[in-house]
Amino acid sequence: MPNSESEEIETIVQQLSDGSPATFQARYAKCEAMIARHFKDGSKFLFALIKAAVEADVQQSNLIDDAVSFLDDADLARLAFFLQGEAKRGTDVEDLLSHALLQAPDLFPDSLLATSYDFADWQEHADPRSPPICQHFVFEGGSPGDSPFPAHHNHPTWHLPTIGRPHTVGGIGSATCPICRQKLTHLVTTEDFSDDPMVSVPRLCIETCTNSLEPTYYSHDAAGVPTLIAPFHTAYDFTSEPATRVSTVHLAPTPQRWLRQSYGASNSRQNLFRLGGLPSWVQGPQFPLVPGTDRQMKFLLQFDSLAGFLWGSGGMLYVFWDEESRITCHVPQYT
Repeated sequence: MPNSESEEIETIVQQLSDGSPATFQARYAKCEAMIARHFKDGSKFLFALIKAAVEADVQQSNLIDDAVSFLDDADLARLAFFLQGEAKRGTDVEDLLSHALLQAPDLFPDSLLATSYDFADWQEHADPRSPPICQHFVFEGGSPGDSPFPAHHNHPTWHLPTIGRPHTVGGIGSATCPICRQKLTHLVTTEDFSDDPMVSVPRLCIETCTNSLEPTYYSHDAAGVPTLIAPFHTAYDFTSEPATRVSTVHLAPTPQRWLRQSYGASNSRQNLFRLGGLPSWVQGPQFPLVPGTDRQMKFLLQFDSLAGFLWGSGGMLYVFWDEESRITCHVPQYT
C-alpha cells in the first residue's frame, strides 16, 4: 500500500481515537471525506482501514461499519476470516460481524449465524443460506433521500445495474379512504412489470392509506384496482400530509450479496425498496393471515420511509398478497 494511503489510515485511526467531544463533528467530517475517496476503487484501502481500526479498538463507528459495503468479494472474504479470529480472542467486533454476516453468510459457520440478531429473523426459511430472489427498485438519480453522508448516497444498493423500462412509484391513488376521506397513496402498479420476463408478480395497482398505522387489507378486482376493507384505522393512527411525490424507478435483479438486508444494519444507508425476497423487518416478523382463515399471506414488496413516504415516525411498509382471495395486506412497522 502506498505511503500516502498508510498515512491516511493512521490519520483516521488517530482521529477516531480522540475522545474530545468538542471536536467530534470536525474530526468525523474529516475522516468521512478521506474514506469516501476510496469507495469506488479502494477495497484494499478500506480493508486495511477496518483492520487497523479493530487493532486500535476504535471500530465501533458508523464510518468503519459502512466501509464493509464497499469491499470487493476477495477483501470481504479476508475480513470474514479476520473478524472470526478477533471474535475468538474476545475483541468486540459484533457490529462489523453483523454487516459481514448479512452480506456473505457462506463465509461463516452455522454456529456463528445462530448468534446474529439480524440473521435470526430469517432462520425459519426453508434454507436460510439460500433466500428467495428479489429485485430492487433503483431510483433515477440514485438515493431519493437528501442525506449529506457519502456512505448513504454512494451505497452500492442505490446503483445496482437495472433492466427494462422505467416505472413510476408514488403519487395520488385512484381510491379514497372511507375513514379519513383522504386519497390513497399510489405505491406501484405491478402490471407495468408484465413485459419483463425476469419478474413474476400479480397484476395489481397497489395503493395505501398513509394515515393507518395498523395492518390494513385491500381487495382487488380482476383489473387489480384496490378497495379498502376492514380494519381501517385505530385510535393510534394519525393524519399525515398526502404523499404526492412521484419518482421514476427501474428494476434491478438483486445480487447475492444484497438478498438479506437488515433495517437496523442499514440505518437509512441502504436501498430497502424491494420487490419479493425477504422482508427487512423493523420490529420482527409479522406475516398476516388471510381474513377468516389460517392461511399465511405471501410477501410481495416493501417500501422505506424515503422518496416522499413516511411510515409512522419512520420505518417500513410491507405489502403481502393472497392469490386465492385477491387480497393484499399492508403492514407498517416503525421506530
